[in-house]
Amino acid sequence: MWGYKPLWSSAARWFMGSFMKSRLKQLVPLSIRQEIKRQLLKRQDRRDPITAPRVPPRAETFIGGGDFERVGDEFAEILKRHGLSPEMEILDVGCGQGRMARPLVDYLDSGSYTGFDIVKSGIDWCHKHYADVPNFKFEHAPVFNARYNAGGTFEASEFVYPYPDNQFDMAFLTSVFTHMFAKDVENYLMQISRTLKPGGKCLITWFLVNEQSQNADDPFYDFAFDFDAVSKTTTPKNPEAAIAFDEKFVRKLYEKAGLKIADIEYGTWARPSSPYQLQDMVIGVKI
Repeated sequence: MWGYKPLWSSAARWFMGSFMKSRLKQLVPLSIRQEIKRQLLKRQDRRDPITAPRVPPRAETFIGGGDFERVGDEFAEILKRHGLSPEMEILDVGCGQGRMARPLVDYLDSGSYTGFDIVKSGIDWCHKHYADVPNFKFEHAPVFNARYNAGGTFEASEFVYPYPDNQFDMAFLTSVFTHMFAKDVENYLMQISRTLKPGGKCLITWFLVNEQSQNADDPFYDFAFDFDAVSKTTTPKNPEAAIAFDEKFVRKLYEKAGLKIADIEYGTWARPSSPYQLQDMVIGVKI
């Protein structure tokens, strides 16, 4: 029957897939979901092993989603668009397994890269795979996090970056503040400002709550639950899974830290037609 249309249209299949995924998140504990995902990725690694240098196996990657190489390459271009040059000293907060470091190895010829993360296994991996790059340094930060570093000895709100004042030309954070609470974000932003040189830039991704995002028809993330007076989350059971902050609060925080907001690139999570990345990026300059 040439004119017959299947009952299950693509839209219906998408809806059911999204619905089932949401139900599974409610019914299946996070630890079990993570183990199932890890086993599936291990099977994929056996079938199609990754051979590219400085790229971890899929099952061992714990930072974000998407293609490890492609995401790193794209963000390196964003850094260059905002003024990164080969002689700069840069800081990567929440460096993971070097997703952002890898594309910069051949670029920072006379500069330097410093990254730290609270997950020790990621730093150990980087020590092994960047041992041949003397101007790249990776450090473990013993900061407590219920999901990623339960044995941490410092609260994020009290952690002092182990770097001197005015050291870095540029700092960047990708999907870090989107998993942190307000008091922790405030301290990190103060530390970023302290360690940046005057005129230095910081590029930080956020989920910003403002009039546009609150009125978005179909946002990629639904921040439906108030966590506190300045932030919202997608799930009260695991609020750090995704946190959005009131944009007015964020602007005041930058001002308090001595950082001028040069620009905000609003992402596609609440603006599907945006030419930028998924999350909102705030470009700050140390005054």
